[in-house]
Amino acid sequence: MRRSDYLDGLRSAYLGEVAGAAFAQLFGARSVGAGERDICALIERLEIATARILAPLLPMMPDPDEFDDARQRGAAAAERLGDWPALIDYSAHQLTPYVETFSRLRDAAPAEDRPALDLLVTHEIALEDFGRASLTGLDAPAEPLRAALAAAERHLAAQG
Repeated sequence: MRRSDYLDGLRSAYLGEVAGAAFAQLFGARSVGAGERDICALIERLEIATARILAPLLPMMPDPDEFDDARQRGAAAAERLGDWPALIDYSAHQLTPYVETFSRLRDAAPAEDRPALDLLVTHEIALEDFGRASLTGLDAPAEPLRAALAAAERHLAAQG
């Protein structure tokens, strides 16, 4: 992967996390039950933490229009997705391309960037695991999200 492709991938991933936070916030505000709202708040925190982890890797932060576009994409996705069962189905079945893309990005990264990108991959896998656990009726489907958030927060704390 060329350096410019790597940096474009980082920028895209970062803006994807911004979009994901907006998605989770809007979806949570519309959610029916307190449990759903709590999980959306957890997802929002994970998206924000992951964006904060990626930010130092960017040579230049996106401009305000790019932030607004990302937030609008997240809000539009929340509107399109519609309801809780659709969110669970999406999480369980539609995130593999992101895991694969982020894994390729991590594998092409300089060694010093890999810990941050490991957390990006872990974050997407946690969302998949949450969806799959929710579909199978496991007792604590949000545990993968909590574990990913805890790892992200440890990384941020270590970075100072």
